[in-house]
Amino acid sequence: MNSDHSATDGSADDVAPPRTPEHRPVPSGLTSRPRTLGRSALRLAKETRQDWAQHRIAGLSAEIAFFALLGLFPAVIVFAALLGSLDVLIGQSAASGTEDWLLGQISNTFGDQNTLDATVADLFDRSDARVVTVGIAVAAYAASRGFIAVVRALNVCRGHQGTRSWLSTRLVGFALTLFTLMVAVAVAAMVVIGPLFGSGSELADRLGAGSSFSTAWDWLRWPLVVIAVVAWAATVYRIAPLHKLRWRREVPGALLATAWWLAVSGGFGAYLSLASGGVNAIFGLLGGAISLLLWLYLLAMGLLAGAELNSLLDRHRPLRSLRACPSTETSQD
Repeated sequence: MNSDHSATDGSADDVAPPRTPEHRPVPSGLTSRPRTLGRSALRLAKETRQDWAQHRIAGLSAEIAFFALLGLFPAVIVFAALLGSLDVLIGQSAASGTEDWLLGQISNTFGDQNTLDATVADLFDRSDARVVTVGIAVAAYAASRGFIAVVRALNVCRGHQGTRSWLSTRLVGFALTLFTLMVAVAVAAMVVIGPLFGSGSELADRLGAGSSFSTAWDWLRWPLVVIAVVAWAATVYRIAPLHKLRWRREVPGALLATAWWLAVSGGFGAYLSLASGGVNAIFGLLGGAISLLLWLYLLAMGLLAGAELNSLLDRHRPLRSLRACPSTETSQD
């Protein structure tokens, strides 16, 4: 009896007491998730601040803005030449409207007394394809200096010790310049003229849905522009650095950069509308150049901020996979 009693006592000690609903353990994910998310956010913010200082984001942004400003005039020339060559597709009236829009943007930025108006108007009037092609190639090479600085800066954001070769850096910068100009032309044509280079509205009119198409396009125009900008930023993040991530892993940084650019561009547009009779009217081209340099500086900072975010997220992905290994091994044992 004693042995039976002792065995019973031992089994009673081994068996856990019944748990009431008050004493049932809550899954750790439900209680620790807010705390874990808070700690992760603080850790990411701390690492972002450290990387921001270590990689000299402010200095790299100033470098990109300076070279982008030097290459801006050649880029505008290429942009105007490409838009002027679309008159075959969009018609003379649409091309004239695009020219007026571009000249208006230049005047708002640099004032009425600038040297770009005559050059842009001449490019829209030229019909010699060889002259335009040679001019585009030369101007695109001059404008690629800004993207060469972007290539170098993105390598720094990814933590690369080495860099591309002299030739590789310039080829990638030149390719990104051409890609950016083509995207800018497509987006500008879509915004100013309409989808399918203006033929979308004509097709809708033939189908008897002109008013519905116009309303839908007014709603879809700017979301499509945002999607195009996000795709452009993800492509730059994918092509420029030596260490390449998957396309989908470049999307978070592209979204951050796009949101940054929208906020900065909105502020810059408000400044131009307010300064049309103030700073730019007094200082003319110099005032426009200074404000444009500040705008480019903030845009470059947004581009590098997105690259830092992608690098930081990529740095923590192996940690998450390693943390999952012990639980996997335990379940297998």
